[in-house]
Amino acid sequence: MSDFLKKYRKIILALLFSLGAIFGLIQRSHDPYFGSTRSRYFAPAEKSLADYYKEAEDRAKILQAPSVTFTAVGDISLSRGVAAAVKTANDPSLPFQGMADVFKQADFNFGNLESPFSPSPKTDIIGGHTLIFGAPQNYIRGLVQAKFQAVSLANNHALDLGLAGLSFTRDWLLKNGIQGAGAGQNQSQAWQPAVVSAKGLKFCFIAASYASVNDGGKTKNTYLARIEDLDNLKNAVMNARQQCNLVIASMHAGTEYTAKPNQAQIAFARAAINAGADLVIGHHPHWIQTIEKYNGSPPHPNCKKSSFENPFIEQENIKIQALDLGNGCGGKYIFYSLGNFIFDQNWSQKTKEGLALKITASGSQTPNALAPGAAGLTDLQGPRPAAKIESIELVPVIIENSQPRPAAPDETKKILDRIGKKDNRLE
Repeated sequence: MSDFLKKYRKIILALLFSLGAIFGLIQRSHDPYFGSTRSRYFAPAEKSLADYYKEAEDRAKILQAPSVTFTAVGDISLSRGVAAAVKTANDPSLPFQGMADVFKQADFNFGNLESPFSPSPKTDIIGGHTLIFGAPQNYIRGLVQAKFQAVSLANNHALDLGLAGLSFTRDWLLKNGIQGAGAGQNQSQAWQPAVVSAKGLKFCFIAASYASVNDGGKTKNTYLARIEDLDNLKNAVMNARQQCNLVIASMHAGTEYTAKPNQAQIAFARAAINAGADLVIGHHPHWIQTIEKYNGSPPHPNCKKSSFENPFIEQENIKIQALDLGNGCGGKYIFYSLGNFIFDQNWSQKTKEGLALKITASGSQTPNALAPGAAGLTDLQGPRPAAKIESIELVPVIIENSQPRPAAPDETKKILDRIGKKDNRLE
């Protein structure tokens, strides 16, 4: 520093400070409130550091808590009578048209695909009136247009067209932007979740079946995940928790044409929630079955069980205590069977009824920096925080000519009465 600056440094700093003050006064003179008594009462107060922090935090919540809605449905068969109806109309979207408005409102949709796609592009209609299910390749257009992004392949008809049919179906779905869960070339693939991303949130769908082929569950193979394999279920759910905000377990299980779950369904569903799943969705019985809200095992210490039993779950010697939800239990929903969705079982009222779920969830887009082992900024650095299911809307459906539609008010009441629900909205 030169001698001149050293000698006059204090004077120079004082002049600079004075000039800054003068400049500030000039700027304030342009303020219409400056110099008036009104300024004492109406001039906006200056924000503190805490105010700025809260504002940033509120904006972060808006950015990091998106709301995602998806629809879940039951059994979808694009074979036999459904295939015949599609062929007559020459329109693969035909089975989905009655629910078009519901699907459009969702960010994506999920269901159980019970008809593999044929490896042969020349296949027309598969199955006729037999129990061999399958669908022509171009029928996938209906699923795509209806915004299905994940399906369960774990069911008793997954291998109706052989291993070649299953392999083709998995690849064909992926090529069309649809993830398949519950089946693969080996058990490791079969237990891998179908992962759907929407608005920065990730949803994992894990699927398992009571049977590997259509023989009542007698034959086991390495291609399908099985509901009795609770160890693999637990590992699959725990791994999915690391990569997804919401984990949904799907089961193809239960006794056909019954309204209540069997012990195998209950064991799978509760094990999935105990392992960390947020929701369990069932199909296969072809009828709508009961809904349970389960708090996990062991239950939260503040959660007391009530003295009554749920009559909609009681079956033979199976009695499940219902939860007293007034004691802060919360609980997670188990839908034991959503019934048919797209099917050709037109011979009874209950097989022409189904239940769709309109599920809305919200949560943070970023991994949980406070979770054990998480560094916090990318998916590779730790588990994603759990999303919250904000609401579930029950949408009863009626199947007419292979085409489901939302049930009319009187039809809705009958279906909800049958499963013990007065309201179609679950919180």
